[in-house]
Amino acid sequence: MKRAHPAVVVLMLGVVVLYTWPLVTDLAHLYPDNPDARVLTWAMVTAFRNLVTQPWALLQGNAFYPVGLSLTFSEPLFTPALVAGPLHALTGNPVLAYNVTLILFWALSGWAMYAVAIRLTRDHLAALIAAAIFTLCPYRTEMYLEINMEMTFGIPLAVYALVRFLESQRPRYLAVFGLVFWLQAISVLYYAVILACGLAVIVLQYAALRWSGWRARTPLMAAVGGGVLGLALAPVMWPFLVTRRELGFERRLSEVQERSAEVLSYLEMRSNWLYRTGVAGYYYETSLFMGGVALCLAAIGVLWLRRERSVPRGWPERSLSVAFIVAFALGGLALATVPRGGARLPRALSFTAIGVALLGILLAREVVDGWRRRQAGLAERRLDPRDWILLLLGLTLVAFLLSLGPVVHFAGRPIGPGLFAWLHPYVLPLRALRAANRIGVLVVFAVALLAAFGVTWLRAHFPRRVFAPAVAAIGLLLALEYATFPLAYGRVPSLARPVDRALKDAPADAVVLEWPTNAPMADADAMFRSIGHGKRIVNGYSGFVPQLLGQLSKLLTMPGPPFPVPAAEAYLRRIYPLDFLVVRLADKDLTPAGRAMWRELRQAPPAFLRFRGTYGDEDLWEMAFLPERGMVTQRWVSFGFLREHPVLRAVLRPQATDPGLQQSVQVLLNSRPVAEGRIDEGETLTAALPPPYLQAAFNVVTLDYRYRHSPSTLDEGYRIGTTGVTSPGDLRVRSAGQPYGEAASIAFNQVELAANRRGYNLVALAPDGRVRATGVYDTFLEPTAASRLAAFVGGLPEGTLVAGAVRDEASHRLTEEAVAALRALGVAGDLRGHFRESHAFVGVKGAAPGTALEEMGPHALTLTVGRPPSAVGFELQSFALERASHRP
Repeated sequence: MKRAHPAVVVLMLGVVVLYTWPLVTDLAHLYPDNPDARVLTWAMVTAFRNLVTQPWALLQGNAFYPVGLSLTFSEPLFTPALVAGPLHALTGNPVLAYNVTLILFWALSGWAMYAVAIRLTRDHLAALIAAAIFTLCPYRTEMYLEINMEMTFGIPLAVYALVRFLESQRPRYLAVFGLVFWLQAISVLYYAVILACGLAVIVLQYAALRWSGWRARTPLMAAVGGGVLGLALAPVMWPFLVTRRELGFERRLSEVQERSAEVLSYLEMRSNWLYRTGVAGYYYETSLFMGGVALCLAAIGVLWLRRERSVPRGWPERSLSVAFIVAFALGGLALATVPRGGARLPRALSFTAIGVALLGILLAREVVDGWRRRQAGLAERRLDPRDWILLLLGLTLVAFLLSLGPVVHFAGRPIGPGLFAWLHPYVLPLRALRAANRIGVLVVFAVALLAAFGVTWLRAHFPRRVFAPAVAAIGLLLALEYATFPLAYGRVPSLARPVDRALKDAPADAVVLEWPTNAPMADADAMFRSIGHGKRIVNGYSGFVPQLLGQLSKLLTMPGPPFPVPAAEAYLRRIYPLDFLVVRLADKDLTPAGRAMWRELRQAPPAFLRFRGTYGDEDLWEMAFLPERGMVTQRWVSFGFLREHPVLRAVLRPQATDPGLQQSVQVLLNSRPVAEGRIDEGETLTAALPPPYLQAAFNVVTLDYRYRHSPSTLDEGYRIGTTGVTSPGDLRVRSAGQPYGEAASIAFNQVELAANRRGYNLVALAPDGRVRATGVYDTFLEPTAASRLAAFVGGLPEGTLVAGAVRDEASHRLTEEAVAALRALGVAGDLRGHFRESHAFVGVKGAAPGTALEEMGPHALTLTVGRPPSAVGFELQSFALERASHRP
């Protein structure tokens, strides 16, 4: 039996080669005309490079710059990367590496199904039939576009290894299970989540079927094995959790619904070499119809349930059988009434509720079987064919219900809530799934194995002279029913465009944007091309796409004049170090008007763009954004780039020289101050940017202009009302109730400090100008806002300067306690009874009521303390992030 396995692997390779025809005729250039294949090729090559060059940053990729952990946006694919990576390194051809890896792992999945089926049935024909169904059913062949959908080798092996551990309670089977599950999880996380759900169902059923013979050490072994598996998965799983925390990537039920199966997805016949049918479209991505031959064989396999039992039957079994028949009939009635618009069943008898009831009845039947076995003193822990049939039926039912998504649909009509929606709030891994229909892969596995049992049933009950031609006919029909080749492929005639060769010669740290972006094929092809030139790229396509790409696409499609519009230039400037722009003039996603604008731009480009030349169908532009003037400037940097370049060097000078001002620039990393330097005459500012860094979200390096007045310049214009207190700097307070502008602003030395939210916005300053505290108190809506405002004021030291501004409305829940607290700041106004009016003030803690600088009324208000200079800010002449070794 062991000697048959190499032959089966070769057979599966041949079968996959045949059913993916004509792929094998040109493995180096034929490629699915689909963005997913390009993304998955990039992911495998990048994963292998990370394993070899930076194993501490396994899921950092060069796409989606400046966002990090870009490999977490799709699948990790580390197992196939061990094949694709070396192939690409040896041949330099990523298309060849992808296609060979696809065929190999697709065939390996078929062998895995054979290996499990032969162990359970001891029948080579049955195992080959199961392997053919698992390998060639429409779920697989219609997804030839995506290698991740063919990476199912771990599903049959993990199920079998786990059951063998439960049967034998031996560590070696637990180790095999852990290894197989680990290899599957680091390949396709989607299937790992789905498989884990299926395994939980299998464990529950096995425990119901086998009550006796459990060893005390088994739970401990399972716990230790789970811990080891968790540690092994941590380097891959942890980055996904970081991405969820920093970027909030999580699937909403509305997203899942769009990608769910329907009931008819499992029954809709597809055209093939055996028959031709119309396509109704009750599916997403791929049909879940297993084929008439497979379903018939699976139904025959269920007949093993009728064999003679070694334990007697009683009223529990008969009652459960009746209950199962009734529930099944109700489920059929729920479906039968939908197309005719018939009466709906009560909510308690929804399709999903009936399905869960069927599952409960099945589990109860397994419990009764286990109880009977214990009463009879049967100690055998191995599952017989009947037990496996029960196990597979339970797995099929759960997977079927989950694959229907949050709302079950039949013939295009919703018929009630789905099991996915019921479990979504409680089963956290389900929040990582966007395509619920892919849970149907467990149905594919279960039906294939049931079909193997069907073949063994035929062998056991049919004479050999009848069985042999019957199996031959079954094999032929199966081959014809699954035959849909030749498949549609495109071609990649050139692996390196002329512009790729130019980019390859650019500095290693350069970042590239290819235009258009936020377009699936253009972005995916940019990722694919980056394999060759090796530069970081802003483009990216995957199941998750950061908002940055959508905003960038919106700005760069604004026609101007000027074109690109200033907002687009400002957005591009923030991405550091964005050096090159590739305009794909022949791309179908570039409009004719857009193409004409870029061609015209060659003659009169804006200051930040320099035309480098045309390379084939692409224009190459170089970008330079300096000098830059303003009060605040930002640069967005990825984790990987900042980790390698943690030293900032910037050359700045003030826009105006004023001996009465002390001008400086504060450096912030993700809003955390890290350095500050004077720029009174123009300086080179050097600062270390220490960790922690954001790993998934981009890191924001901010240069924030600050100034302070020399004490000798603070004259009478800086007096705060009649409090007798002098402000340490320029204060400007703006307030606008809802009808008058709906805004609140408090700027000290032209630095905005207010949160600009509804209610009272307060800023407390120490006498030297340091910010002591800020707060927002929604005295329109929040019942406790007034008391919290009073506590805020009460906690401030005497002499604290407090500026306040109202946005929208603040009178509704304003209390005497809060008004009294404001009076302690020298404020006299009482906003109660002045719905949606404005209120602005600058007061001092301990001042007498009425002494604050204050204004209130039904219009927009502005208060000014001091004389803000007219020309402030800096000119950024040079900005660079350097490696630590470059720091003087």
